[in-house]
Amino acid sequence: MNSRALREAARAVLPEGAFLRRDRGEALFVTDAPRIAASAPWRESLAEAGFAIVERGGLAFLTPGPVWLSRLEKAFPEPPDDFCQGFIRFAGREIEQESLALFVLGARILDGEADDGRFDRRLRQRAAVCMRDKSTSGGGLYACALLTHLTKEA
Repeated sequence: MNSRALREAARAVLPEGAFLRRDRGEALFVTDAPRIAASAPWRESLAEAGFAIVERGGLAFLTPGPVWLSRLEKAFPEPPDDFCQGFIRFAGREIEQESLALFVLGARILDGEADDGRFDRRLRQRAAVCMRDKSTSGGGLYACALLTHLTKEA
């Protein structure tokens, strides 16, 4: 998986003429699709493609859902590097909301957003919390670590 896969999956179901841009907030992408086609089936198609949608002010903010993290983990059943090896313990667990938020940040970096080191820092901090606190599964952290690997390859 690369950032193009996410972008192409979203772009494929948006109405003609709708823009798709990297979000500057908490989502991965933003689109004006609600203004272009208010009643079209693009919403259902995006949900089927694995995106969560939040609409505000005539815009739709798209966030990859757990299916994207699971797909990435399945694409790398063996860790591709030593860093990812440290996160393999979190593979296959139920995806947590904190991991989804981290995944969005990593996917934005993979898509070209400037990386100031916050993704790596937050990923390591979250893993440390999950290893200490047994009430959190850490599900999705392996997928986030894989994004680090993919970013280095890009």
